[in-house]
Amino acid sequence: MKLTACDIDRAVPAQTYTIEVEDGRKVTKDLCAEHAAPIEAVLAESGEAGPEGEVAVRVEPAAKPPPRKRTPAKKAATKKTAARRRPKVTSLAEIEASKKKT
Repeated sequence: MKLTACDIDRAVPAQTYTIEVEDGRKVTKDLCAEHAAPIEAVLAESGEAGPEGEVAVRVEPAAKPPPRKRTPAKKAATKKTAARRRPKVTSLAEIEASKKKT
């Protein structure tokens, strides 16, 4: 069960109101009865009353923002290291010969 609280004072229950202007601006707010009273008054004045004088309010679920496009992470700069020298390969005969010299 989803519980909606007022964006202003966190009162429960609240309704989601979406106001859209012709130029494309749009705002969505969750409001309790106290904070929604001005909006309800405008709707009542416009004559959009439903059965038994109730005001018809179009409640839309809040639209999710489009997912952000992620840019690839920058790779760390690689350091050039000195070329590694391979160890000198010597045979047993060479090792014995170097021992005799000293």
